[in-house]
Amino acid sequence: CAGSAMAQACSAPPESIESQKTPHQRAMAEPAQKKARTEGYALNINAAVDKEWEAKSFREIAAAPVEALQGIGPKGKEQLEKLKITTVKDLADWKYFKVAQAIAILAPKETAGQRHADTQLNMNKAMDKAHETKSLTEILDLPPSALQGLAEWTDKALGELGITNISKLAEFKYAHWAQSICTLADHESADFASK
Repeated sequence: CAGSAMAQACSAPPESIESQKTPHQRAMAEPAQKKARTEGYALNINAAVDKEWEAKSFREIAAAPVEALQGIGPKGKEQLEKLKITTVKDLADWKYFKVAQAIAILAPKETAGQRHADTQLNMNKAMDKAHETKSLTEILDLPPSALQGLAEWTDKALGELGITNISKLAEFKYAHWAQSICTLADHESADFASK
């Protein structure tokens, strides 16, 4: 460290050296640091998100508009907005998808005609009154509006997305992707640190 300016820089605390860098130098250093942290990682969800979201974190994607999911275009966005679903997280947390998914998962475990006389099982808070006594298998074939809280107009909106019954609501791939993204966002480390 020769010369007075250089000697000052060498003896200066590290934070003041950083502050002496030009904004361009700082901007150039940041991508290099980020690249060093991500080097060696292979995981990606490129086939589930639009190109502009491929380099984002799970947390950023979870907070993103629902159309960040690859395949949800303006028409899909419009239908989902009618249902008050505007972000990926909204879709992941949508209670009607969760109820439909639970019904679909348990329906194969139902034994036809074998309900125990004392069974207390019911889903009355999830179903319209007219459908409360039906089997899980029968419920899967009902329109989404059979779920308590979904008006009949939602059948048309969901129909535009290819969802014509509760079974198809349970299979809605975009909701599955959203749910998976949000689950993994909870396990993401912002600084790439391991536990």
